[in-house]
Amino acid sequence: MFMVLALFVGLLAGCGSAQTSGANKSDSGKAGKGNFVIGFANGYIGNTWRSQFVDNVKAQGEKLKQQGVIKDIKIANSNADVSKQLTQLNQMISEGVNALMIDPVSADSLGPIVAKAKAKGILVVITNDPAAYEGTYSVIGNNDAFWRIQAKWLANKLNNKGNIVQINGLPGNTADTFRRQAAKEVLGKTDIKVLAEAPGKWDESEAQKVTSTFLSTYNNIDGILTQDVMAEGILRAFDTAGKKPPVMTGDYTYSFLRTWAKTPDLDSIAVPYAPGVGVDALNITVQLLQGKKFNDSVLQANPLNTKLKNALLVDPPYVVTKTAQPNAPWMEGLKFTKAISVDDAVKIGEGKPGTAALDAGMTDDQIKSFFK
Repeated sequence: MFMVLALFVGLLAGCGSAQTSGANKSDSGKAGKGNFVIGFANGYIGNTWRSQFVDNVKAQGEKLKQQGVIKDIKIANSNADVSKQLTQLNQMISEGVNALMIDPVSADSLGPIVAKAKAKGILVVITNDPAAYEGTYSVIGNNDAFWRIQAKWLANKLNNKGNIVQINGLPGNTADTFRRQAAKEVLGKTDIKVLAEAPGKWDESEAQKVTSTFLSTYNNIDGILTQDVMAEGILRAFDTAGKKPPVMTGDYTYSFLRTWAKTPDLDSIAVPYAPGVGVDALNITVQLLQGKKFNDSVLQANPLNTKLKNALLVDPPYVVTKTAQPNAPWMEGLKFTKAISVDDAVKIGEGKPGTAALDAGMTDDQIKSFFK
């Protein structure tokens, strides 16, 4: 997985309000259209997903500058160093930014920075990794939807019965916790039995080891429920064991998508946890700087504090199956998510490296639909 490999624990100070009324009281809009300066503090840069995430924001920032929508965007990466990120944020505040976009190294480290920014009328938008502070907004990936879709697909493929193994992400990570809970709720309504589950730590090699252990222990595995970037490691384990993989959830890197497209008997699904969430956050930040107000039904409970209604949870841009299935039961409730085939996904990735993620941000019209 591509979130900061840190534990996001505890509810955060000052999170008792049910609505972030203070977030709309920023004086930052006084800079005027075209003169906005935005600071983006990214908490981790140690993998290809993060590089794509940051590069997307950088490219969109340059586009907005050329269009005269903003004056500048300042980007800093701290590589999972809390002290460094706080120093970067303090520097951005000192330089007079109008808004801060923060992908936090630690969800509980931002209290003083948020207070300082709010005191200066600076808009604060949390992106990608969650944090819960009154007077801020959060534009983050919908981890619940991400794995609920895949668990529903797997249950459907198995006719709600059979034996599966579950390969999770990093133990204790917020995203992994939300995803596992979503899967538990879906599978709890079926007769599917989870024979075993283990952390794959969002690592192909670790997932291969875990799968090999499962294969040496169980001979009745009907399906595999797994998270990001681990599918090819699972396939290697089956290949080494001389066995055909069962129905399994997959991955959204182009390497796996290309392998899948060339393997007719592989039954899988790919749901991107898209790096484009950073661009979505940037575009929403611009709308807020311009004085726009969210529609009443847009903001949802913050995943880290359900009493705080300040989160815009971004659903996956695509659901990839062998053939596109827009009317499938796992597509219910997904307003902007598009069902596409694996061949469609491969075409989208033409010319891109295998490590790149299938990706998309929301359109301008979709962004504007969130606002009054």
